[in-house]
Amino acid sequence: MSVRHYVLAATDGFIELPTSPDLPPVGTERRKVYVFGFVGGLFKVNNKVINEDLNWTNPSNWPKFKDLIGTATIPSPMVWGETGDRVYITLINLGMPTAGIMDAHTVHMHGAHVATQLDGFPESSFGVPMWMDFDKAPPVATYLFDTEHPGTYMYHCHVEASEHVQMGMYGALVVYPSMKSLELVGIRKLCNGSWVYKGKLQDHISETATNRNFAYNDIRSYFNKEYIMLLSDIDTRWHDSVQTGGNFNPIDFKPDFWLVNGRAFPDTLLPHPLTPIEGSNKDVSQLNYESYVHVKTGELFLLRMINMGYQVVPWHIHGWHFAVIGKDANPSPFLKISETLGLHAHEGLERGFTATIGSGETFDLLIEAEDKRPQYRNYIVNGQDCISSLCNQMHKIKNIDPNVIANIPTEPVNINNIDTVNYVDICDEPSTVNDNFFPQFYPMHNHDDYKATNNGVYPGGQLTYIQTDAPEQKCEKKNHGSCPENYCILGI
Repeated sequence: MSVRHYVLAATDGFIELPTSPDLPPVGTERRKVYVFGFVGGLFKVNNKVINEDLNWTNPSNWPKFKDLIGTATIPSPMVWGETGDRVYITLINLGMPTAGIMDAHTVHMHGAHVATQLDGFPESSFGVPMWMDFDKAPPVATYLFDTEHPGTYMYHCHVEASEHVQMGMYGALVVYPSMKSLELVGIRKLCNGSWVYKGKLQDHISETATNRNFAYNDIRSYFNKEYIMLLSDIDTRWHDSVQTGGNFNPIDFKPDFWLVNGRAFPDTLLPHPLTPIEGSNKDVSQLNYESYVHVKTGELFLLRMINMGYQVVPWHIHGWHFAVIGKDANPSPFLKISETLGLHAHEGLERGFTATIGSGETFDLLIEAEDKRPQYRNYIVNGQDCISSLCNQMHKIKNIDPNVIANIPTEPVNINNIDTVNYVDICDEPSTVNDNFFPQFYPMHNHDDYKATNNGVYPGGQLTYIQTDAPEQKCEKKNHGSCPENYCILGI
């Protein structure tokens, strides 16, 4: 059990949204939008200080807090803990000086089991007033969240929520199982790194896995990688009105930008500015807001879907069918049912290719990047049923109009040197390189397809990619005649 203490400061700022489907430097025209948000992050874990600059009790830090005014972005910092942790969030109100707004603010931990006084709903509890004099300590409130249940949550300001949530005051909140809670249901990690469930070895679980490779206290919730997909929508007229002191009526809400983790396509393909640098302290962030999903064939990956927008999102994933393993921080009842019935893998679970996510809902979608090489190879590379291979067909199309063959950015996308892959080029590579059809790129997007635009310009909005790479080459030592040799076998 740990005590995790976060410090969040409410302020305003600006984001820039793309107005064309082109990546920089081509897509340089941007729409500047005024927003509210929280800045800050993890202050300390137990008695270990992670970021001394967030110590609001130290007068030498008060000028640093003042410098944070006007730096808000969307989304707000990630908050996470493990089952049994006590998570504290201290809120400081820096105000919204750009618009001259002096509103109080709160933190509502959406879905948490907390007392009314900690709920952040000001009509039944309280708000935190603005810090007016930076020569004196700020007024603060510290919220407590006992992490009773693992799952995907969110947090947001609940003061005049119709406006403050639209303006961007929200972030992701995730609770993982602990090693202790896993052991209580029979999931244990042995000293040699192997994992067992009720005494049975689990070969599919990596020796490097931790309790944070499980979404719930259930063996079937194991994943190799995870991604937050925090969905929201923006009506720029509303934001402009708040900035200029107008009188926008919320019932006139009509969004013109749709966001994934605070960004619209094609920015969703770029590295996220809130992701900590590689090698930074693991306590700073277990998760990040990267929206470009990059996995290897054979991996299990978890999409933590969060809808903070005001519209229902039919989230559609190309190429894969997902298993719904949880909703609103509750494990799917089908997890236990399928185990009781003795079903394999994720048989018996609710499955689909489109998840309809209402405002304020979360879904945990688990996807296996299945090895589909046999199916892909026959048609894409070899051809079948007297039909020419897709590679040959694309070569003919390229000769007619090369512009219709996609150049798709690969991860990580570097603005100064954007790496792209062209499917015709892949077809020209020898089969020993990557089996001719890797990497694969699968879009996922809001299937209200007009919301995959930026103010009506397609493609844009709530759209991003899943990149799947070829299976890893694994080497085996075999006897070949009288001489032992090493053979690398793809995906074996």
